[in-house]
Amino acid sequence: MENFSYRGKVVKFWRITGEVLASDKRTETHVYSSGGGGNIEGNITGGYGYVSGHISAPKIHSESITSQEFWIKTEDGTERSVQLYNSDIPLRIGQKITLIWADREGIKNRPYIILVNHNANRHWFILNNRTLNQRLELEMLTGKSLFKNIAIISAILVAITYITDSFLYGFGSAGIFIVYKWMAKLNKVNGLCDMLKKHLENLAQFAYKNY
Repeated sequence: MENFSYRGKVVKFWRITGEVLASDKRTETHVYSSGGGGNIEGNITGGYGYVSGHISAPKIHSESITSQEFWIKTEDGTERSVQLYNSDIPLRIGQKITLIWADREGIKNRPYIILVNHNANRHWFILNNRTLNQRLELEMLTGKSLFKNIAIISAILVAITYITDSFLYGFGSAGIFIVYKWMAKLNKVNGLCDMLKKHLENLAQFAYKNY
């Protein structure tokens, strides 16, 4: 399948095609708490002192995660198990599907990104373009870049304040610079995501025609 290149970073795409042998879905609910604590007041037993405090009940939160597992028989007869999280794709035994995943050197995970159902003539994006960008670390808005800009801005602020003897002028110039750099970075991320979206759709259409 066609690779995707961006600023020297190459993403390779792989696929398996086969027949669905079995499919199962289950939902897991995770419960956790946060907060709690509070005030309490009263005399110590025996009358030797007084204590006070505040008590409040912790907040209970729950999160449901859908796990989908299915078996496929590939073109060479091998049976393979596939497990997807936060996915709810309708599959029926006997249907022919193509599953596509991505790989980039230096990145440990190889996420599944597209499932094409040839019998239903439909496809699903398991990961969207923006999530895939984050997983593969192609163009990121990170704290590292922010700290780098802050360092540059601090230097500009000191220089302009020294030259013009005006802190407000230096502060304004530094602010304009950081907004410019942030917008430029954001435009890069958006531009990359647009290219990724187009490439992923092309991969799905290629799978329809060739597998």
